[in-house]
Amino acid sequence: MENKDAKKFSDIMLAIANNYPGTKFTSTGLKMRFEAMKEFSIEQISEAAVKIISTHKYNTMPTTADIIDAIGGRINIADRAEIEANKILDHLRRHGKSVIPEFEDPITKYLMNSRWRYCSWAARVAEDDLKWWSRDFVRVYRAHAAGAGVGLDCLPGHPELRKLSEQICFDV
Repeated sequence: MENKDAKKFSDIMLAIANNYPGTKFTSTGLKMRFEAMKEFSIEQISEAAVKIISTHKYNTMPTTADIIDAIGGRINIADRAEIEANKILDHLRRHGKSVIPEFEDPITKYLMNSRWRYCSWAARVAEDDLKWWSRDFVRVYRAHAAGAGVGLDCLPGHPELRKLSEQICFDV
């Protein structure tokens, strides 16, 4: 989902809640649900909502995890890396080097602003190299995601990295 989908997302959540009397939402709660399900499309969330309200599986408002399960579960890191690589390639083929894409995924944003600077990369990458670039992107994306999964946020500016860097002493 993108930020433009927030209103429709709220409407979907309220529509589900209509089936469970006494359900109350806070704006903070809705924002948290939105962030937790941001990796899914608004269409997937809408389909999951229809699936949930058309069955009598829950006696109370389904949790975010219940809605994600109705969608079909979370996307694993390998698949997410492939999806992100394909988004970049699709953008490159549609717009070329002249239009810089808006990267919503933080790992993709980091990689396409540091390792492969989009403008210079797009200007020089050859069609024959895209297959190899895609494999490399997926490998690097997975490594960054794995680092984040074990408590090491590989993205710059993260407080844990700052703490570690402050603790390192170099003898000159």
